[in-house]
Amino acid sequence: MATIVHGDTVRTPLGKGVVQEVRHGGRLLVLIGSRSVVVDARDASISDPPSGSKRRPAPAIDPPPPHDDRDRPGAASDLDLHGLIVAEALERVVSAVDAAILAGHGRLRVIHGRSGGRLRGALHRQLRALPSVRAFRLDPANDGVTIVEL
Repeated sequence: MATIVHGDTVRTPLGKGVVQEVRHGGRLLVLIGSRSVVVDARDASISDPPSGSKRRPAPAIDPPPPHDDRDRPGAASDLDLHGLIVAEALERVVSAVDAAILAGHGRLRVIHGRSGGRLRGALHRQLRALPSVRAFRLDPANDGVTIVEL
């Protein structure tokens, strides 16, 4: 069985997708359509590459965060920070805010999780410092998500 790496196309019980991140404990962050899901690596298999092609190595840089409603101006896009250290998470937030503004989104949903609060506190401090952020608040339905108004 081949090792699954970032950038591989895999089949999962939830559908076919591209591996965005390989996590500890045999977990994979897979982009299926416009949704990112975490699956166990044992439940995923590398999709057959087209005939005559070779498996590509993992890209050197991370792709931009997914935008699920690009064709609707003002629609929200999502950024999932699970599994990241604070410094990495803050870098991705700045990039995601810039990308959301360029894509014409009026809102960004940042998924940081409920436990600890260290990441959420650093995120809120970072958002206060960004001039392009008009306002932000915790999602009333899920306190592990911050909604950012751009």
